[in-house]
Amino acid sequence: MLALLLAAALIVGLFAAVAHFAPNFSPSSASGDPGVNVSSSASGSPAAVATASGSPSPVTPSGSTPPASPSPKPSPTKASPTALDKITSVENKVFDLVNAERVKAGCGKLRNDSRLHKAARSYSALMAEKNFFSHTGPDGSSFVDRIAATGYPRNAAGAENIAYGYADAAAVMKGWMNSEGHRANILNCDLEAIGVGLAYRKSTPYWTQDFGRQ
Repeated sequence: MLALLLAAALIVGLFAAVAHFAPNFSPSSASGDPGVNVSSSASGSPAAVATASGSPSPVTPSGSTPPASPSPKPSPTKASPTALDKITSVENKVFDLVNAERVKAGCGKLRNDSRLHKAARSYSALMAEKNFFSHTGPDGSSFVDRIAATGYPRNAAGAENIAYGYADAAAVMKGWMNSEGHRANILNCDLEAIGVGLAYRKSTPYWTQDFGRQ
């Protein structure tokens, strides 16, 4: 059975927030209020964990155990142009689904920003390559750091959603929309731009949404 895991980070103004969601095989609503810590059992029952910091410094979500490292480690492979075209098509589908949800909620459509896209795809690729799953990078970077590294204004970095194991755009969007923390990022009417990134570790997809305020 495919193990699924997803997480979200949210900052408001100068405040940063991180939400982590670990569903069973099919996405389901998180139990409890994502504004407080809700722990889950080792069996993988639905849970949400949210923590807030007074500054956009990296915050490590509790319970974000990386997937077990396989042995032997697969050699990195370079995606062919055709494969990259397919990935771009799926990323664009997520973008369209996000805006469809925002229109239904009365929010303005997000702009597809090339810098946020670069940050999102690069981070999905890094998680896939290094076999980990967290909003905090191996170098200690936060999503704000990664967004700013692309040239996007640091003070305009808005939020990040991540997930892995969802087979396609519709599935990952359903998972995110069924989690209050991730849904709040998607339907935050103060956000104006997004970048969606997808990468694979063998057949396992890793997803990232990076949001901006301008």
